[in-house]
Amino acid sequence: MSAESTDPPENPEAVAVEETDQAESDPAPTPVADPDPEPVSTPVTDEPATPPPASVYTNLGGESPLGRPGTDDTGPDDLRLGRFEEATGSTYRARVTANRGATAFGPNAVAVQVELRNGERITFTRYQVLPEDLDRLGRRYVKGPTFGPALDTLDKRRVVVIRGADGTGRRAAASILLDHLRRENLIDTVGGLVMPADVSVNDVARQSDVLAARAGMVLEIDDVTELNAGSSLDAYRTMAHQAHGYLVLLGPSYDDNAGPYTLTHECPNPAEVLKRYLTTELPAGFPAPKRQKALEDPAVVGYLGHHRLPGQVVKLAAALVDRLPRGQTAEQVVSDLEPDWRTVARRALDDAVAVTDAFGGPRRQALRTAYAVLDGLELADVLSAAEELLGMLRLVEAPDSSPARRVFDDGLDNLLFPDMLGGLTDETDRGVSPRRARLRHPALSDAFLDVAWNDYDTTRVVLLYWLDKLAVGGRPSVRRRAAEAAGKLAVYDFEKVMADLIRPWALNTNGGRRQAAAWAVEQVGGELQFADRVRRRVADWVRSSDPELHDTAAKVYGTLVGREIPGPAMSSLRTIAADRRQLRYRSVSRAVANIYQADAGIVLDHLDAWLDDPSLDVPVHATWALLYLACILDPDRSGWPRLLSDTTGTPDHERVLARLWTAALDDPATAYPAWELLRQWLELRCRVAPADDDLSGALADLVMNALATPALRKRGRWHLDIWRKRLPGDPLLTDLLDRLKKG
Repeated sequence: MSAESTDPPENPEAVAVEETDQAESDPAPTPVADPDPEPVSTPVTDEPATPPPASVYTNLGGESPLGRPGTDDTGPDDLRLGRFEEATGSTYRARVTANRGATAFGPNAVAVQVELRNGERITFTRYQVLPEDLDRLGRRYVKGPTFGPALDTLDKRRVVVIRGADGTGRRAAASILLDHLRRENLIDTVGGLVMPADVSVNDVARQSDVLAARAGMVLEIDDVTELNAGSSLDAYRTMAHQAHGYLVLLGPSYDDNAGPYTLTHECPNPAEVLKRYLTTELPAGFPAPKRQKALEDPAVVGYLGHHRLPGQVVKLAAALVDRLPRGQTAEQVVSDLEPDWRTVARRALDDAVAVTDAFGGPRRQALRTAYAVLDGLELADVLSAAEELLGMLRLVEAPDSSPARRVFDDGLDNLLFPDMLGGLTDETDRGVSPRRARLRHPALSDAFLDVAWNDYDTTRVVLLYWLDKLAVGGRPSVRRRAAEAAGKLAVYDFEKVMADLIRPWALNTNGGRRQAAAWAVEQVGGELQFADRVRRRVADWVRSSDPELHDTAAKVYGTLVGREIPGPAMSSLRTIAADRRQLRYRSVSRAVANIYQADAGIVLDHLDAWLDDPSLDVPVHATWALLYLACILDPDRSGWPRLLSDTTGTPDHERVLARLWTAALDDPATAYPAWELLRQWLELRCRVAPADDDLSGALADLVMNALATPALRKRGRWHLDIWRKRLPGDPLLTDLLDRLKKG
């Protein structure tokens, strides 16, 4: 470092930066006249300073088969550094004078120019954050579960690396961590550095005044290699130690090579962000009940579900703070923030067809439509579906065209419409999951279907053929999405889509197409104005004599359509079960298990009647239904079977359950899986804790009542003897064996 540097003024005022609702940008103070530097012998240059990063941030907040319980992954992740949003200010406008060293650069920022060992001269910026801004940030900030580990790392090592995507609030987390050290008098100031992108720590490690003395500094580094290199991080640590300061390095998103310095930052809970913002920013006299009502408003909840980044939440919060006191409702505020999604979709498709290249227009049209319909799915699936649609569109729009290049080699940024694209909305996108389609808002998916069907004749011609192709090929998620898209199209033209696509699916001998028909019917039935129409159409299928229509109707009752009408659905399933040809499928049994979760009592009453049905086929479906019901665990009773906990204490239902088990254990078609499930029920008691004495007793009584015939008791003794050898200390198995031998 040259001795000819101009020192910054003593006790500089903190930089006051105007706050905005944007995140992760670089504000700067207003430039001031530079003091006359001492003459130097080096040539004069007009190298512009790199603008420093944001100095003001706003914090606004603190998310099986039987016998194989799933892991609980709903708890807090290990790495949450806090809940906040970040704001930016104005932009620096300045030129660095010819001197080397630190040059005054605004009220509390300096542009530092150093000469490297190879003679190259570089300029970086060092700035300070206002203490009052840190105080304001602290009032809004809520410490997340990983604030402590991050602070421990910084305290012990003087350096911590916070990794995460732009806009997630990494810089605000860094400022709060450093401000904590300032309040403990470990440092005097909090600020940051902005280095040229091609400069490594090794280039400036020996420069004495890169870091201010007793300061906490934030530095963003895009070079993953440097962040993964232990030697580079050790060099940063040495620099911080020599300056008696601390460094927080901001790096790119998640990387597998995380070391002892590194923590991964994630988006804060948007509801907590909004709550804290409104609590701190609304006028003191604003009624608390009105604030809570705004937080619980469905429009606000929906907005937060689709806009999870701090900057997006702050946009809503600032609008609410401005307009709620003036009498506007939260719904009105949200509606003004959200664009008309149909207009966005129309602009995206108009932009695609406006391309003069005969092949380029259909290519963009196909990719944008596939991207919208398959929102949230992997890009590999999107590109495959887009290629299918492109081939169909070319036959209609440009049959004589031939591609001058490979189908989608221009890159998504060039082929997709910018206004339709979304950013990071899910913490699973940390680099560990495949790249996925991300729309700006899920409503755009429906809007694209609306525009493609109602505004473009050529697209309408091929859309149904394309969805039919997707419904029987590709991954299950793609097949289901295609079926749901068909249901959405039926909302625009019910009879045409039903006649041309959904009914042919329902009549098809391919089970995949029949399942697609059920998903499509479920989708259109979710629209209130179509619910009765859908139920009548499915009832017509039940009354038909076609086995495929019967199976499709059963699959429909295995969706939300069946849950909404449990009684009529069970009656229709009994009619379907009387069709002997349905024994080839298990759709009736699966539908019963689905309806059971809506109304257990109605299902058990119907199954009791099914066991006495004069048709020999209906009781068989009842026994198969038991096997599906037996696999449902009760989350409220330590993982016990829900069927057992629901019937315990209700004598009529206990009797029905015993009858169902008797039929299942005795029927040659279901005996093997039934005995296996009974073993799992008995052994499940050894895996749940704490044991429920009422359910243990109920299970023992159920087994004794289910083994109602001499043949079943004989088989029961044989099975229980084998099971007890596997679990010799189990008192329930021992008690059951003793009771069977005495009986």
